[in-house]
Amino acid sequence: MTINELIPSIIVLSHAEKIRLLQVVLQQLAQEESTSMQPTRPTTERFDPQRFYGVAHHSRQALDQYLASAREGWN
Repeated sequence: MTINELIPSIIVLSHAEKIRLLQVVLQQLAQEESTSMQPTRPTTERFDPQRFYGVAHHSRQALDQYLASAREGWN
């Protein structure tokens, strides 16, 4: 059945029935999606927080250096 064949049947539904239809279709899509998804493999790499320590501060340090050099010219 095509969407064009379904539309006349959907138009006559009440507001509540249209919402229920949406719920059913979304549930079916979610089920299909969950069955089609491949299970993810756990990563073998362990999280090492030392690799990420200070990463967020690099741009702050560069900005502070820029501001300091810019202030020198104003004195």
